[in-house]
Amino acid sequence: MFNKICLIIIFALIPVLAYAQTFNQSGTVTDSSLSSDRLMISNQQYLIDHNTVVHGLVPQGEKGPIVNKDTAIGFNTRRNNNDEIPYITEIWLLNE
Repeated sequence: MFNKICLIIIFALIPVLAYAQTFNQSGTVTDSSLSSDRLMISNQQYLIDHNTVVHGLVPQGEKGPIVNKDTAIGFNTRRNNNDEIPYITEIWLLNE
């Protein structure tokens, strides 16, 4: 019986541990627009679009996902040039 309980606990923790290590940046959405392809996170501007992968339930706007103001998120970005606004490739909702 003890072994079964230990296995259940271990298997329950594996997704939590993997989830915690999947994004390399985090912040709070400080501005969001229904029709914009830009998202402000901790007062820094980022690009998003329909190819941005969102882990969690988020509605889609005209140009990309809609993440409400004051939502804590984890995210990954890529940038082709140093002068370019970073593009968000993935978002995780942390307020849920």
